[in-house]
Amino acid sequence: MGHDAESDVLLVGPGWLGAPAAAALAAASPARRVWTASRTDRPAPAGCHALTADVTRGMDDPAFARALATPLAAVVVCVAPSRARGDSYAVYPAAARGAATIAAALGAEALVYVSSTGVYDRHDGSAVDERTLIAPANDRVRALFDAELTVLATAAAGCRATVLRAAGLYGPGRDPGPRFAAGSVEPDTWCNFSWRDDVIAAMRHVLTLPAAYAGTIYNCTDNTPVQAGAITHALTGLQAAVTEMPVEDSAVRAGRSNQRISSAALLATGWRPTMPTVFDGLRALGHALPGHALPGHALPGHALPGHALPGHTLPGHTA
Repeated sequence: MGHDAESDVLLVGPGWLGAPAAAALAAASPARRVWTASRTDRPAPAGCHALTADVTRGMDDPAFARALATPLAAVVVCVAPSRARGDSYAVYPAAARGAATIAAALGAEALVYVSSTGVYDRHDGSAVDERTLIAPANDRVRALFDAELTVLATAAAGCRATVLRAAGLYGPGRDPGPRFAAGSVEPDTWCNFSWRDDVIAAMRHVLTLPAAYAGTIYNCTDNTPVQAGAITHALTGLQAAVTEMPVEDSAVRAGRSNQRISSAALLATGWRPTMPTVFDGLRALGHALPGHALPGHALPGHALPGHALPGHTLPGHTA
């Protein structure tokens, strides 16, 4: 990041993803203060400073002006609706608007917003990248897209804004293995995954990119879409999970995405995932994979790292 080492970083939403992200940002620049803002009192992650404030109020919440030094090095936003607070998806654009006003008022050099590949909302197994048309058909997709547009609009004001669309977040404390071992997803559904620490690395990475990358959207996944049946087969060794599971017996979440997501644009900037497939991540979480193919041999519905799936294109750096 281009500001001096004393410039503050504000991370909004220190939850399962945001808290370790803040700790990683603090560890990377010990002389820099990293603040974590939450609407409720939360302990600060290691090396960080906690701030009780409501990002949806923006600079109308005086806590931001009192705590933060100007100019800010960056604002990073990792918010999600909370069932405990009764939040609706409207929290996404509200948080984006608040973060944008904070970034503008405090002269932030960069704004990074973690969104979701759910914004594509494809259900036919098609390949998508950052140039794929977004056509909101429900409240969640509309809220996600509105939030992204709000963030990207700040780029015109001189703030280096970036949207990271993460897919299928998993990692320590969030294990998708049992769900797939139980066959809870239709076997022909395409799934996309993002290892938590790889998304955190992507946040740090885009903060180092030059100003020419402002106003950019990146998909942040392992770039290896895989069908649910292949995951079930890997975990259980049962071929029937791939070929014979009756669809009517599958407890599929209503509206579940079925799409193949390319992260080629982010890869082209130099970022690399440490978990290039979900099978690597499942092993890291302690799963044995009796049905997994030998290295160099792809399972049905599984593209090997570095090999594009049919229909994938290589996008440029901009959305």
